[in-house]
Amino acid sequence: MCQHQITSQDIADTYQLLCTWEREFELLYYQLKEDHLQMVRPCVHQTSHLVSETIQKGPPICYAQWTMERMIGNLGQEIRQPSQPYANLSQEGVRRCRVNTLLSAMPELGDPPKGLPPGAVDLGDGYILLHKQDRYPLFPAVGDVAEAIQDFLGHGRILPCIKRWARLLLPNGQVARSAWRETLKSLEQTRMSRNVKHEGQYRFGEVLYFTRLAVKADTDHDDDWRFADVAVIRMYSLPDEDLLRLSSHTVASCTHLDTVSIVDVKQIISIVVMVPHRPTLPSGVTEDCFFMVEKPGLDVSNLGVPYGHGAGEDNDDNDIDNEGIE
Repeated sequence: MCQHQITSQDIADTYQLLCTWEREFELLYYQLKEDHLQMVRPCVHQTSHLVSETIQKGPPICYAQWTMERMIGNLGQEIRQPSQPYANLSQEGVRRCRVNTLLSAMPELGDPPKGLPPGAVDLGDGYILLHKQDRYPLFPAVGDVAEAIQDFLGHGRILPCIKRWARLLLPNGQVARSAWRETLKSLEQTRMSRNVKHEGQYRFGEVLYFTRLAVKADTDHDDDWRFADVAVIRMYSLPDEDLLRLSSHTVASCTHLDTVSIVDVKQIISIVVMVPHRPTLPSGVTEDCFFMVEKPGLDVSNLGVPYGHGAGEDNDDNDIDNEGIE
């Protein structure tokens, strides 16, 4: 319910889950007895109305309490006259609505977009490769990464020299980073934004680095080549289905695999957080895992398991001297 866009199927699933939760909560804590009604807060019952309000007003993230409070705070900061503060506040709100309406109708009235930072490469569709990058091309080290690149190019191709890139700007404004550069920083300086979600059956992985591979273009001429912009990713397993179903899709617990995959950068949807934990799974196994957390407001992952019921750092130098590629 915290997404800016919600599909009809998501609304139907959400309504079923929220109503089931409300019913079970009330049966557990006050057994639907009127003399125990004071034990249940109104917000418990309010959850069952979220779906109907979403259908009428739109996603709750657009009008929830924290959104309104932030708006009031911003408007309060714009008041310059100490007299008649409430009248000034209302006028600031009217002015903001007019500006937003004009910008929606005529986007060209807004601030012009900023240019790309030095060393960046625009890949189209809102994807931009950002520094740092290797100063000189070199061969990938022998191992899982080299094998994955070879499989991606085809076994008839000689393994090429490549340049690594450290970061990728996504269309949603997030900056995906890579283990290549992040592991060189202290824990206090690490942003931990190298785990990503990519398309297909939604999977999660840790980005080792980004690179550009020369492949044959889809033309009639054999001499035409193009760059395939890819991410070298160390995969996480699929979430434990039993735990995912029992938690109503709230706990996606995965293990970190040794499998390396080559993924087109335009299949990367968003950054996710993989938080370490050690659960006892419904199967009875206790092991080190990672559970996935997404930023509120972004589209929530559809993990394919049915429900149980029914540019600011590294600006000192764009290119860096080569280091061993893992």
